[in-house]
Amino acid sequence: MQRRRFIASSAAALGAASAPARIRAAAPALLSAAQRAPIEDAVGKAMAASGTRGVSVTVARAGEVVYAKGFGVRDVQGPLPVDPATIFAIGSITKQFTAAAIMLLAREHRLSLDEKAAAYVPLAPHATEYTVRQLLQQTTGLANYTSVPGFLTSVAESRTITPEGILALIARAPLGFTPGTRFEYSNTNYVVLGTIIEALARVPYGRFVHERIAQPLGLTHLTFGPPPAGSDLARGYEPQTGATAVTPWTPQATYAAGGIYAAPADLVRWDEAFFGGRLLDAATVRAMTTPPQLPGGAHTDYAMGWVRQELDGHPTIWHNGGVIGAHTRNSYFPEQRIEVLVFANSAGFDETRVIREAFRALVPPTEAQLAAERARETQPAPGEDSAITTAARAEYERWRAGKVDLSRYNATARAAFTDATVQQVAAGLSALGAPTAFVFGGKQSLPGNAGTAYIYRVSTPNGAVQYVYALDAEGKIAAISFRPEP
Repeated sequence: MQRRRFIASSAAALGAASAPARIRAAAPALLSAAQRAPIEDAVGKAMAASGTRGVSVTVARAGEVVYAKGFGVRDVQGPLPVDPATIFAIGSITKQFTAAAIMLLAREHRLSLDEKAAAYVPLAPHATEYTVRQLLQQTTGLANYTSVPGFLTSVAESRTITPEGILALIARAPLGFTPGTRFEYSNTNYVVLGTIIEALARVPYGRFVHERIAQPLGLTHLTFGPPPAGSDLARGYEPQTGATAVTPWTPQATYAAGGIYAAPADLVRWDEAFFGGRLLDAATVRAMTTPPQLPGGAHTDYAMGWVRQELDGHPTIWHNGGVIGAHTRNSYFPEQRIEVLVFANSAGFDETRVIREAFRALVPPTEAQLAAERARETQPAPGEDSAITTAARAEYERWRAGKVDLSRYNATARAAFTDATVQQVAAGLSALGAPTAFVFGGKQSLPGNAGTAYIYRVSTPNGAVQYVYALDAEGKIAAISFRPEP
């Protein structure tokens, strides 16, 4: 369900929403063979590197699908091929819908973004300490429930777990930092938001999304939880070998953080409606896609269910999703109204290069942009400490091999990483391949001057990763993260 690639209900009517945008079927001639070739090469290499059985790629411009193709199989029994209509678990892309649901309630003056969560869900952990806005922006410090010991073995497949049961998993964990002072991705934030939606709307989360978002916008295959039997649903497979089908996480366990399923065409319609102002007004969309300014120079590119970055100097607004047996990404390029959707039936698939090649098929980079990209990949920032870089690279390789010694981490970091998390990260990094460049990008102080975070750009044959290696004042590893770059 993670935005970080490797880390690991009905009320009033929509009112002004118009009819669903017309989404036209793919026409092979819309992208030339020369434009398609780099996309398909990137898909093939990423599938081979990760052992992924099936992938779907859809590219649209202004609501018109210009490329839609399935690769491999959605189910090895048969076998049944992936096609452009195949439905996947979209994982944390769900957060886009949860955030939109909250903003619908805010528009109706049923909640205030700057009110403490306790005003709506008083029994949520630490609810008096953070606001609804901080939940949306993932700046609360709440522990990530999918990282707690026992999640994979006792919760992920549960059909009886409740949102309250999910929150009980982390109820005794202290906040990781003062709310509003830094970003840290935690699926728990969006579970709390789901309970707020249910408390105010007085209907289940899935019903609210269906009646207030999916149905009015014509998202015909979007469901909370798996679609009905007989649907064109992708079955998930384990990373690397792709030999064994996996048991999917239940919507009860993923809830408002990651429980939605959809076909690519649903997300094309969603992007066009959301960014076109047909669900929420332009000011709200801008607020939801603009990362906050954090105190002390702390940086975040996470807004409210959307990440904002750049590719070749062009803004890209996106979120990905990773649950067992699926990895997905919804990328939107607002200047060109281009959407790129990549869905795969393995959590180990890395879509970064596919997104890049699909965008470049429509908006080729200039020579200056390519030169800047090469320079960024090879020229370190000033102030590099060679000893720290050596240690950071060695730690990266330990994660890639899945052989991490957590005794070298401080207590907070140790608590965040389970064996399952380590193996999930290892699968993703291994799929990328051995680093071809390891470039220092700068450093920044941790909140409260508790240590220093060192930032690196790691280039590999199958994509690039922003790698953060943070040490506390005693030299223990305080945090570590791996995030794909466009």
